[in-house]
Amino acid sequence: MNEHLASGPARPAVTVVIPTFNRAAIVVRAIRSVLGQTCQDWELIVVDDGSTDGTEQAVKGLSDNRIKYIRHDRNRLAGAARNTGIRYAQGEYVAFLDSDDEWPPEKLQKELEVFRNSDPAVGLVYTGKMILDETGRVLEIRMATKSGWVFDALLDSNFIGSSSLVTVKKQALERVGGFDETLVSHQDWDLCLRVARVSRIAFVPNCLVKRHLGSDQISGSLQRICEGRERILQKYRSEMKPRTLALHLSRAALLLFNYDPRRARALAWEGLRLRPVQPLLVAGVAASILGMGSYRWLFKKLTKWRQGPYIGRARI
Repeated sequence: MNEHLASGPARPAVTVVIPTFNRAAIVVRAIRSVLGQTCQDWELIVVDDGSTDGTEQAVKGLSDNRIKYIRHDRNRLAGAARNTGIRYAQGEYVAFLDSDDEWPPEKLQKELEVFRNSDPAVGLVYTGKMILDETGRVLEIRMATKSGWVFDALLDSNFIGSSSLVTVKKQALERVGGFDETLVSHQDWDLCLRVARVSRIAFVPNCLVKRHLGSDQISGSLQRICEGRERILQKYRSEMKPRTLALHLSRAALLLFNYDPRRARALAWEGLRLRPVQPLLVAGVAASILGMGSYRWLFKKLTKWRQGPYIGRARI
């Protein structure tokens, strides 16, 4: 592992971690959004996950001694890159920013204010987000709405979303062991679940993240989304209430029909036994009989309408 660790403040309030892989053309945008924060008590750790496109030169071209550059000698995926950042973090809090996203200037300040004005049991603060396509067109705005002991609600659905939205106490990250590096997707959801199991969650009632959708994202690959959903189901099914388990079995089945109809049907029947009235799942089972090509066509149409920009735009 190669490191370029410039000297900076001994103990910043917050460490920002940006994992990146072959994003030389856009990682500077993310970094500049950190440089422009109204809260300037930070350090920034950019973890280059084995890029081959000039990412190192792009990062080192920015002159600020609070920016630290660490390079993996091979691509180890985003969970491992974020964990590397956590290990080197000096801040009391750790904020994560994906290299294709950006923050408005007040993001860190508002999150730190929530931490400092909240119950000490709060371990994670998140914000709302704006989702943009490749042209900069706003596809959706999602605001933060849930707080407290939210593990069960978060198990129902990932209402927090990307790690770009969250700032976490480093102590809480160490307590739960950081990101699960075995997950190919949904590492952010998994981390938030484990933090929510041991601490309270709070939010900033503002839209403070710009999420830029791109074809090279993990969220752009339906197969990786599918694999991640199955792993979440495997990890947490023993803690799910019957209704929640039925919901996740159904979601996993509808994804899996695109790749493995036999296994998808097994999950679908299990979900229907727990919750018989699921019209969309029944329709999915019926559509799968027409063949994978027909199912995929219908799936894309339905998910673009029902599930928004992530799954609806993902490559099959």
